[in-house]
Amino acid sequence: MKSKLFLLMMCLLLVLFSAVKIVSTRPLLGEDSTNDTLDSAARAKIIEEVSVLITEKYVFPEVAKKITAYIQSRHKANAYDSITSLHTFTRELTKDLRSVNNDAHLGLIERRGSFKKGVSPEELYKSFYLKRAPFKNYGFIKAERLLGNVGCLVLDEFTYVEMDGKNIGGETAKAAMKMVSSCYALIIDLRDNFGGRDEMAVLLLSYFFDKPVHILTKFYREQGAKEIWTLEETPGDILKGIPLYILTSKHTVSGGEMFAYVLKNRKRATVIGEKTRGAAHRTHLFFLDSFRLDVAIPTGTTIDPLTETDWEGKGVEPDIAVASAKAMDVAYKRALEDVLCSDVKKEERYEMEWTLMGVQARLNPISLDESALREYVGEFGERRITIEKNTLVYQKEKNPAYELYPMAKDVFSFIDKSMFYVRVKFVRDASGAVNKIILIYDTGQKDEIEKTGEI
Repeated sequence: MKSKLFLLMMCLLLVLFSAVKIVSTRPLLGEDSTNDTLDSAARAKIIEEVSVLITEKYVFPEVAKKITAYIQSRHKANAYDSITSLHTFTRELTKDLRSVNNDAHLGLIERRGSFKKGVSPEELYKSFYLKRAPFKNYGFIKAERLLGNVGCLVLDEFTYVEMDGKNIGGETAKAAMKMVSSCYALIIDLRDNFGGRDEMAVLLLSYFFDKPVHILTKFYREQGAKEIWTLEETPGDILKGIPLYILTSKHTVSGGEMFAYVLKNRKRATVIGEKTRGAAHRTHLFFLDSFRLDVAIPTGTTIDPLTETDWEGKGVEPDIAVASAKAMDVAYKRALEDVLCSDVKKEERYEMEWTLMGVQARLNPISLDESALREYVGEFGERRITIEKNTLVYQKEKNPAYELYPMAKDVFSFIDKSMFYVRVKFVRDASGAVNKIILIYDTGQKDEIEKTGEI
C-alpha cells in the first residue's frame, strides 16, 4: 500500500513539475484501467482528439504539425491495429508523440480521478502538497557546514514559497541559506532534483547576485513572453562572492536543470556531474472526451536571454564531467582548493588541508599488498607497527591496537573513528627505507618519532 501511495505522489509530481517521465502505465486513482480494451474506432477517436489538442496548444505550431502528421501516418499504416489494451496504447502513442523532437513532457496519462477540462498542474499539486511537503522539509533534504567551512545544500525539489498568502517553504529556505551564509564556498546538490516552483528557484538564485538579473524569459504560445528576474532584495545575506558548485546527474530535470543552466551561463557556478535530462518545456494537462485519458502538452518554454535558447532535448552539460556518484567529492576537493588559494587564517588552513587530504583519499583510493605493507613494520619508540590479516596495525605500549588504512603514499588514517584527529605519515631515508613516523594532528601539530628497531 505504501509503495502504491509513493508511486502515486511521484507520478503526479513528475507531471506537475514537468519531469521527463510524464506517463504512468498504471492506474493511480479510481477504477483499474489495465483491463480496458480498445477497438479501432476508439483508437481513431483518441488519435483525432490528441491531434486537435496538439495542433491548437503545443508551444511551437510548426513542430505541432510534424507531431500530429507522424502519429496520423502511423495510424494509417496500421501501426496500432494489434493494440487492444489502453495501458499499451497509452505507452506506444506517447513514445511516438515524443519521437519527433524528443519532447520529454509530451504524453498521454490515464485519468487520475475526475478533474475539470484543462486542469492546471497547480490545482492538482495543491490538493496533496501540504500533506507531504513538511515531511520532505519543503525540498531541503540537507543543509550543513562541512569541514573546511564548505557549505552543502541537498535540494530535491523547489516548493511553494507561499500558498494563498501563507508562508510555506519560504521560512525553510531562509533558514537553510542562513545555515550556510558564513561558509567560504557552497555546494548545491541537485542530482535528484526534479524541479518545481519558479518562485522558490528564483528566491534561491537571488542570493547569488548583488543586483536584479534577467535570468530567463518564459514564452507561452497563447500569452507571449514574460521576463523572469532575480529579486531586488532577499530575506538573508547575499552570497555574491562565494565560490559555488552545482551537482547534477542524468536524473536532474526541469527546474533543477534551469537552476544549473542559469548559474552556468552567467559563470556564477561550476557545474559538476552528469549531463541533465533535457526537459525545459512547461506542461499543461488537457482532458480527452473519448476516453479516461489526459494529454500533457507543453504550452510554453523557458529561454535564457544569454543563449537565446533552452535546454530542451539537450540537457545541461557539466563544466566538469564525472559520474554522479563522485560529483560530491570532486566538488568538495575543488572548493577546498579554491578557498586555500585565497587569504585564509593559519588555523583555518589546517582544517582545510586536513579535510582535503581525506577527500583526495576517497577520490583516489589505493591498496597495498602485504609485501608493500611490510616496509612500514617496526618499532618507533613506544609505538609498534605490525601487520595482522593484511592490515597495518598501530599500538602504543599496552593501549588498544588500531587498524590503519592507506590514504596516500606513506600516509595512513585510523579506521577507528575515535582516532579521527590524527594520521600517521611514514618518512623514508635516502635509500628509500622507512626511518621515522610523523603523527599529524588536525590542529596542525606534528610529532616526529624515529624508528628504533625491527620486528
